[in-house]
This record gives sequence, structure tokens and C-alpha cells, in this order.
Amino acid sequence: MEMGLAIATIDTLKDYVKDEPSGKFIMYSSTDPIINLLNYYQIGFDWKKKNGYDKLKFKDYKDKYDEFRLSYDVDSHYYSIVCNDPKLALHADTIISFYTPYKTALKLVIGKAFDKCDNPFDELIANRNEAGFKEVNDKFSDFAVWYHTRGNFMLLPCRYMNADRYKHSQDRIDKSLYECFPGGKLAKYFGKYAEEQEANLHEWIKAQNLDIMFYDGIIERNKIIPFNENNPFVSYENMTIEELYEFIENAEDFVIKRR
Repeated sequence: MEMGLAIATIDTLKDYVKDEPSGKFIMYSSTDPIINLLNYYQIGFDWKKKNGYDKLKFKDYKDKYDEFRLSYDVDSHYYSIVCNDPKLALHADTIISFYTPYKTALKLVIGKAFDKCDNPFDELIANRNEAGFKEVNDKFSDFAVWYHTRGNFMLLPCRYMNADRYKHSQDRIDKSLYECFPGGKLAKYFGKYAEEQEANLHEWIKAQNLDIMFYDGIIERNKIIPFNENNPFVSYENMTIEELYEFIENAEDFVIKRR
């Protein structure tokens, strides 16, 4: 376990799009932050399909994916620049996911699922300003501006916590922290025994500047500040559309404050 991971401090990294002739990535700039992110997600989908990785188990292309992450995943790419340590950069994760709450809001408003595995990105871009789509995009647009900034990046104590974190918290920091305390589903990444877990968790929270997620800065499970005060820690699927909009507004405030 690598505790005491420092928080990085450089300016915002831009999104990426694919340069078809070379197969490499170039900086992408758009006045529409939603389009930026949808193009960014398209790259990952295309990379897996182009290389046939969509038909393989992850363990069969893990090493290639690690290389891809360091140049493509903005969180890992960010830390590879800041820390100049590829191994450490693979501990990177976004603190609050964009696409999961976004697709859930679209399902509530549009009545249709837009799962990443179905390659919905062209359709979402084409319908950017249509009724329903525009409502959701307008609510998520400000968060999209701040999504790929240092305020939304962190280093996990163990890189393999990444997949479990999505499974148990949908990559949202309030629920993640709740599950990191002893007795939670992510506590195992901080040690074997409760006392060790508590000590390592406190160290990690402070190193990653996550103590702002606690009332009065008191790092205790019952002091976590939820992004939905009246319905805390529930999954996105169990939120109303109003609660999803409340969540994303508070997520934006958090990222700006932490940056």
C-alpha cells in the first residue's frame, strides 16, 4: 500500500480527440464542453474495438491498456506529467464520474438508455439541442467544464481499487468515502484491521485534500457531507431527476473548491 500520495498542482489538461491518419491523439478544443467529453469517450470505445479488445477479457490486454491510459486517460496522463512516474500515475482516478449520472438523467428525461458499450456518442452529439437532451445538457454543462481539471483527480492507495470503487459507489466521492471506513466495502484497501484502516484512511484523505468532504473537517464516517442532503448515498438509479441535478451542482462546487 502506498500511502501519503501527494496531490498534484498543474493547470487544466484539455480533452483529446483521435487524429485518424496517425492514430495518435491531439488536443481538442470546443466551445461545448459536453461535446468535448462525448468525443473523449468515443476515443476509448474506438480504441478497444479497433484492437479487438472488446472481444477479450481485460487480463488479456491489461498491459496495453496501461500504456493507453498514460497517454489517453486524462487523470493518468495528468499524474504522469506531474509525478513523472508511470507506475504511480496508474493509481489515478476521477473523483466524481460524469457519464454515469449523465446517462441516468437522460434515461429519466428521455426514457432511453445510452450505455457506453452501445456507442451512443454520435447520437448524443447529433441530438445535443433537441428537447429533453438540451435540458440535461444544460444542467450538466458547467460540471463538464470542470470535469477534467485537477480538482477532480486523485491518486488511489491501490490502483485495483478503481474497479471496486465503481462497483460500490459509482465513482462518486461521498459514497466512496462512506465505503472506505472500517466496515465499508472499500475498507480493505486501507489495511487488514480496523485500526490500521482508520489510520491509513485518515492519512490518504488528508494527502488527497478530501477533508473538505467532512463537516468541520472532522474525518469520521458520520461527518461526511453528502451531495444529496435529504437522500444521501443512494445510487443514481434511485434518485429523482431533481436529486440528480442537485448532485451534479454540488459536485461542481466541490471540484471548484478542491482545485
